[in-house]
Order: sequence, then C-alpha cells, then structure tokens
Amino acid sequence: MSTESQQEKFLNLAGDRVLAYEEGGNLDSKVIVLFFHGVFTVGDAKRPSPVIVKHNAHFLAPTLPGWGSSSIRANPDKTPYYQALAQDTTALLEHTHPGISNAPVGEYKLYVSGGAYGTVPAQMIFNASTDIFPASRHIVACLLLAPVTPFKYHKQYAEDLTWDNYFSVGPPSRYIPWQLLHRLASVVLSKKLGRPEGSEALIRKFIFDHIKEDEKAMFEKWKIERGLGEGQFEKNMAANMRKSVGSSWEGFVERADVMHSDWGFTLEEMSRKPVILISASEDKMTPAAWAKWLTEKYPNAKLKEISGSHVAILWYIDSTWEEVMEVKG
Repeated sequence: MSTESQQEKFLNLAGDRVLAYEEGGNLDSKVIVLFFHGVFTVGDAKRPSPVIVKHNAHFLAPTLPGWGSSSIRANPDKTPYYQALAQDTTALLEHTHPGISNAPVGEYKLYVSGGAYGTVPAQMIFNASTDIFPASRHIVACLLLAPVTPFKYHKQYAEDLTWDNYFSVGPPSRYIPWQLLHRLASVVLSKKLGRPEGSEALIRKFIFDHIKEDEKAMFEKWKIERGLGEGQFEKNMAANMRKSVGSSWEGFVERADVMHSDWGFTLEEMSRKPVILISASEDKMTPAAWAKWLTEKYPNAKLKEISGSHVAILWYIDSTWEEVMEVKG
C-alpha cells in the first residue's frame, strides 16, 4: 500500500500542457474519490476527510484548467469545456490507475465530488457518457457540496443571486462582451492578492466576518478536531487563493462562460446513480434554491439541508462522506 498526501504533482499532457494535482490516502486502492475544487483554490489533498482514509480510498484532487499550475484547456475555441475536462480527467485516471478506462465494471469504484463551483465539473463528469469519459462505467455515486445548477436549463437561476454574483455570473456576464467584467475584476483583485495579508482580508470579508456566533463556535470546534491551530485554516485558504491565480487568471475569467455553457447532457440524460447534495439555508454564494432545483431534476437524489452560511457545510462534510461511501454500487 502506498500512501501520500503532501506534494503537488504534475502530469504532462498533449500539446505541451500540464495538469497539476494532489493525491492522498491509499494510492493503490481501487476505490477512488475524485474531488473538484471551487473558485480561488486548487486541488488540495493534504487533509482528506478521515472518512475517506477510513475507507482505504485513493483521494484524487486535480487543479482545474487555467487555475494554479494547470494549463488552460486545450483548443478553447473548438472544444467544449466538458469534453476538455473529460479528456484531462481520463488522462489523470489512466496515469494513476493504468487500464481503468477499459477495466470491467466492478473492478473500480469511482466517487465523483465537488464543492461550489467545483460541482460544475463534478456534474459534467458524473453525467458523461462512456464515449466522452470511459471511466464513467465505474462511477458509484456523486457528492455535491453547495451545488451550482446548469444555467442553460435552470432559467430562474438568477433570482436568488446577490448583487455581486448577479453581475459576476448572472445575465450581465452574458451581455457584456470579451469577458470584460471578469478581466477588470482580475486587475482589481490581483492588487489585493499581492500580499498574504490581502488574501486573508478578502477571505475574512467574504466568509468569516458574516458568520453568526453559533457558527463561530462550531467552526472553532471543527478546527480543533482537525488539529488546526488558530488562524491556520484561514492562512491555508489564503495561500491556495494566491496560488490559484499565481500563474494565470484564465480559470477565473472563463468561470461564468463555463457555468452558462453546455455541460454535455440534457435533463433527460441525467445519471440515475445516487447523488447526495448538501446546502446551507443562508448560503449567499450558492443559494439553497439551486440545490432544491437539482434535487427535483436528478432521478436518484437526496438533499441534506443545514442551517447556516456557506462555511457551515464544513462541519457536516465527514458525516455526509460517510453516507456517500456507504453507497457500494
């Protein structure tokens, strides 16, 4: 058994591209957890859920195209995002588990997951056909933390957006050409992220300054259970935030385009395999209404509704992973 959970790795792809990723748990396990990160972060396997470790799984966390050290996607003008994502993910799985694409059903168990913006690529992979993503035959279940809906089909998606997000990913992001809003935002944000103090201040402003006292108590308890010292979690987030745009802002710039794009499936083609969704009642980043919409659309979905803000999902992750890993396929 090989176990690692420390260092970022790099997979060379065709066209002089690179895919960055981290992995943890049992690297030889045929139980694989694939996790897609959200905005302003990167693939991080340094602290996989204890539940994943207990189940002797291989935790695989790729960095999405255009974020961190991962190259921008191949042929962005010709190849849809979902196809490029499937190609990169297939290459990663074949690199870490040679032969998985053609292995018989039942030899591997693949759990697909993502958080916030990461639920977009997670759903693209979860619903992909074997023609697009050969390892689809091994998918057992999907976990969506604070999920995003496919805006192409969810016509009322903008009704629950904050004003900031309305301009960032809502209708204005479609009307203003050349990704101008996001390119301007990247210029402003890059100045704030130039120093560690700047990124930590942004994290406090958008996440931690608005949580209630009971959530603060839960957060402190969660950090102690995870062995995190005072301020360590916020510092780690800030470091990943800077790293996510340290090489390129393209992942950030194309975010709205990806959310509004074709995800590679229709509502009628949504997977019938189990999906567990978790959303917070006062989440301003990914509204709870989105999770409810998805729960109604997926044929085999279970929604876990919790009280609190976006960060409250943290202290329910382990118990939710326990539910997901109990699905044996």
